[in-house]
Amino acid sequence: MGIEFLQMKKKRNGASISSSSSDEDVSLCFTPEPLHKMAPARLHGELSYLKLTPNALQYNGFPFLGPNSAVIPQTKNNMRDFVASDDLLRKCSRCSKDFYLNQDGTMAPQKCVYHHRKKFDHAKRSFVRTCCSAHPSTSSGGCMVEDYHVFNSAWEDTLWSFMPTPSAKNANDYRSKKVYGLDCELVHTMNGLEVARVSLVDMKGRVILDTFVLPQYEIVSLNTAFSGITEKDLSAAITFEACRLQLFQFINSETLLVGHSLESDLKALRLIHHNVIDTSVLFMSVDQRGEFKKLSLQNLAVIYLQKEIQTQKTGHSSVEDSMTCLELIALRHSTTVK
Repeated sequence: MGIEFLQMKKKRNGASISSSSSDEDVSLCFTPEPLHKMAPARLHGELSYLKLTPNALQYNGFPFLGPNSAVIPQTKNNMRDFVASDDLLRKCSRCSKDFYLNQDGTMAPQKCVYHHRKKFDHAKRSFVRTCCSAHPSTSSGGCMVEDYHVFNSAWEDTLWSFMPTPSAKNANDYRSKKVYGLDCELVHTMNGLEVARVSLVDMKGRVILDTFVLPQYEIVSLNTAFSGITEKDLSAAITFEACRLQLFQFINSETLLVGHSLESDLKALRLIHHNVIDTSVLFMSVDQRGEFKKLSLQNLAVIYLQKEIQTQKTGHSSVEDSMTCLELIALRHSTTVK
């Protein structure tokens, strides 16, 4: 998983890696220790400069601890992530139609006609449909039909269930100087998106934790095409509370977590954690209007790692996504370290 700095430098500059007595050659042959070979404490310190600042955490909508519950800074993308108990309006995240829940919070069947979200095909240099042959610019209603809409909004009282990751027990807490890639797979429920799988991997490529989780509310859609979650997976799933307890065996408030749009994973886990490196922020691009734009992890993998991910017909893998985030961080570090 580690990316050798010297090999990349040699490729860019055409430099030889053979030994030499000249000062110039010696400087070219200096090889920083690859991240995957570093001791945990050194790795933690080596990557700390990539952590999101408090302002960046605010700007990207990471959860904060308020006086009585979690507080989510509003962004243009999360205005209705948490709604009041009397707010029954929802927007379908598949077909984009507005609809209302019943007064008791349940949902009546309503036909949902949609396409899967389009993705950028790097070979064709254009956006394509992943569900059918319809051109992305056409206004066709959709090729897929479901009996229910799905939505991302959760009830506002969910914010009461957020908690900070635990503080270090002492100066020697083994969790404090660790670096892990974290990713979750989510399913649609009557309380918006809930976590159904959690994966934690380290820089050596080892899977530290990979567990399926029972959602707390009624499931509307497993979203298998993207989440990869099946009914069979959930038959052996653990409870949400047990999942967080398992996670806390490996992480505390000082653990450095790496992920892509990590605020979404933390919101799904109902956790407040600010020692994070986010590849969606670190690798932002500038569009034609001069505005910063976040790229998908799938696109970043193609552009920077020259590999394709999330290609399985069975859906995404949170293990693969976590490892890809760590590879991107290793790449960024290898091209900036002196």
